[in-house]
Amino acid sequence: MTARLRLSDRARLAELHGEAVVLHLATGRYFAANATGAALLKALATPGGATVEGLVDGLVRDHGADRARAAADVEAWVARLREAGLLAADAAAEGTA
Repeated sequence: MTARLRLSDRARLAELHGEAVVLHLATGRYFAANATGAALLKALATPGGATVEGLVDGLVRDHGADRARAAADVEAWVARLREAGLLAADAAAEGTA
């Protein structure tokens, strides 16, 4: 099974006009996301979070993205969120999104 990801407890999400901003509480840094990124962040902010596969499925379903391109983009995006300390893995909650 695939680990579920969620926004870190040190991250706060705010949405405005279809876009989103995530604030890292410990550093005070914020990260902006367009409408597509906002949809992914909302999925990560839901109770139980999301899997990478679930995020890709959402891009394909809701935004008409090519699956291979969506998978590569989500992997890169998730890596950046991890590096910034904005993601946490939920080892106890595994499955699909």
